[in-house]
Amino acid sequence: MSYYRIRIQPNLVQHAEIAALLAAVLLVGSNAFVLSPILTDVAEGLETAPFRIAWAISSFGAATAVSALTLAGLVDRMPAGRVLGGAALVLAFAQVASGISPNWVWLCLSQAVAGGAVGVLLPGTYATAVTTAPPGRAAARLGLVLTGWALSLVLAVPLAAVVAEQFGWRMVYALLAGLSGLVGLGLMACLRNVRSAPVAPIPLWRALRLPGVVPLLLVMFTYMTAFYGSFAFFGEGLRTAFELSVQGIGLFVLAYGLGFGLAGLGLGILSPAITRGYVLLVLLGIAASYAGWAVALAAPQAALLAAMIWGVLNQLGLNALVVSLNQRAAAARGAVMGLNSAVSYSAVFAGPMIMGPVFAGAGFAAVSGLAAALVVIGAVISRNVIRRTP
Repeated sequence: MSYYRIRIQPNLVQHAEIAALLAAVLLVGSNAFVLSPILTDVAEGLETAPFRIAWAISSFGAATAVSALTLAGLVDRMPAGRVLGGAALVLAFAQVASGISPNWVWLCLSQAVAGGAVGVLLPGTYATAVTTAPPGRAAARLGLVLTGWALSLVLAVPLAAVVAEQFGWRMVYALLAGLSGLVGLGLMACLRNVRSAPVAPIPLWRALRLPGVVPLLLVMFTYMTAFYGSFAFFGEGLRTAFELSVQGIGLFVLAYGLGFGLAGLGLGILSPAITRGYVLLVLLGIAASYAGWAVALAAPQAALLAAMIWGVLNQLGLNALVVSLNQRAAAARGAVMGLNSAVSYSAVFAGPMIMGPVFAGAGFAAVSGLAAALVVIGAVISRNVIRRTP
């Protein structure tokens, strides 16, 4: 996918593009994370068991993976504003449907529709952020856009708990739907002058044959499996180590989100060159941060610092891998980012499944140790596929 602008845009309009793309990632993160803190409230409201409400999260993840594999390439062939804005509006519809759910089946189906929208919105946002960046500024622009994940953790998740307690869980989805509608219109307006250069549709099998794409997707899978497997047991590991309440665990999640967000802002200023050495250094740093949890769990202060460092390094790692994939993607960025989203959401299932027995048998330190090993494997693979120069 390559983009051109109808006219040279002033800085103000370019800033509006970045804000709209950041808001799109915020929407995705909010919908992905918001159900966890209100799970019990939703279950009570729909008069069912909490595990059935958790199936809505699985429905969302599975639909996202399928949609990313089948529909993400739309952004290679149609105007970015129309594709991303339309996906955000479909997400708004799904959130309205979630908020009026009469039973858990309806909620699962609504979240499946939300996943279908996110399978287009997320890879399209990544691809658009990189391809519309000025030369040499891809990492900087993507770093700012990825800050939306941090904002969803720092703002959306705590606010969802407060809103659900004061006004009921249905109001959470009503507010999300309103925000999604506004962001959808904003994407259409801010990206209205961004057009896809005419290209033939790129099938997935051709995207997979691009040099370096499959190994990089394998690196992404090991990286994401390590993260989602660890994050799934992060709170319980801290609770066991320090006898924390739910609010106490939230402080450590906040530290992670702050680290992730601050690193994104730093990337927006520094814009590092994504070279082989840089990617290898970041991945090894992430592996070291996972291994360091065996020591950090000895004291709350050390764990708080470790959570923030983990957030910083994960921002750097995700940024570097997404930029590297885009460098390899040529005119198939939408398709490749769709494959990336499918791989990432597959890791949502694989991570907890792999780490569950490890946590049950040996605790969070063993989970983080296995995560470190997975990231080292990814680092070894990346050494042979990342370009020496950007």
